[in-house]
Amino acid sequence: MEHVPFNAALLKTIRTAFPDKTIDFWGEDSHIEEIKRQLGASYSVSIKWSSIMIPPRHAGFYKRFLPDLQNIKFLLDKLNSEPSSDVLVITFGNASILWTLKYYISSVNKDKKIQVVLHGDFSKLRYRASLRDHLNPLYHIGTLKTALRFACEQRIQYIVLEEAIHSAIIEVMPFLGDRFSVFDHPLPGDNKPVGVCDLTSPVQIGFLGAASERKGFIRYLQVAADVKRQMPGLADFHLVGYISEYQRNYDFDCLIDKPTTQRLNRDEYVNRLNKLHFVCLFYEREYELTASGVLLDCIEYGKPIIASRLPIFEMPARKLHDIGYLCDSDEFSRTIINIINTNDSARYEKQVQNMLRLKVTRSPETLANVYRGLIEYGHA
Repeated sequence: MEHVPFNAALLKTIRTAFPDKTIDFWGEDSHIEEIKRQLGASYSVSIKWSSIMIPPRHAGFYKRFLPDLQNIKFLLDKLNSEPSSDVLVITFGNASILWTLKYYISSVNKDKKIQVVLHGDFSKLRYRASLRDHLNPLYHIGTLKTALRFACEQRIQYIVLEEAIHSAIIEVMPFLGDRFSVFDHPLPGDNKPVGVCDLTSPVQIGFLGAASERKGFIRYLQVAADVKRQMPGLADFHLVGYISEYQRNYDFDCLIDKPTTQRLNRDEYVNRLNKLHFVCLFYEREYELTASGVLLDCIEYGKPIIASRLPIFEMPARKLHDIGYLCDSDEFSRTIINIINTNDSARYEKQVQNMLRLKVTRSPETLANVYRGLIEYGHA
């Protein structure tokens, strides 16, 4: 419901897998319009669009619970009452939705299927509560960890995006090993990369999206300043995204772009992304529990990465080997300086092509059979 590129790609995958099925999509009006824009007219006209009010994305459990309860009941009633409806797919899995489904599951007809795509930030599965929270049962009810432990119903199919995220969740909660199916995060697949192909100087390096510390933005600023001091004029560092209000006083002299607190529209974001050679993903370990939209944009537009050595980046690299550089945190500056010094255009072109080959494996056409298997047989 809340992530436009993912929902657009998933709808495209479902339509490709089931070309003759009726698809009803329920979401907020502005969200629907953005999805339609990304899908294009040929796909949009094949889907029935309906408006529904969604609680704010970052609302807490107790603020979300009643709206989620009402929405889920409404959608399950629709599922039960319409003979042509076979499956309800929920594209965001938080604690309130899991508890709501547990409450209503007994009312769902046996021939109907429910699929929950656990698309969100699961880093809090590793969060250690304060003593005050630990002793408060109302706090625990609202955590995703408690919901996954007690509200996972056998009749519901739970899907995790990316094998690396599945492995990380099982490491934290091993008893959930047989409860999840894995489905690679789909990409629209029809965006054509435009821009740099040669590794010319100065090398263009970027940080994408929200400038959060968990995504390594502070480290990125430090590395940018270090490289520019050692290799003046040979690398430009960009922020293709936005900062928070509290970050306004940071030192941004190392960046080409003047940071803003305003989100870029998608067209401007893609235009600036296309001008980069490399994208930095200096993520902290807790981020391995979250599908990286930045990584997916890099795959979609053929941008090699300079990234933390984490499973969410290592697993794609294993498939096609050289998609960039995976480093420990003390190696970021040295890696970029080495890229500048070697100026290996042949390797860079190979990295770009490997990213685009990886993109093919995430296309709706490639994933349609996998998704059909999840619906018809319960596994890929």
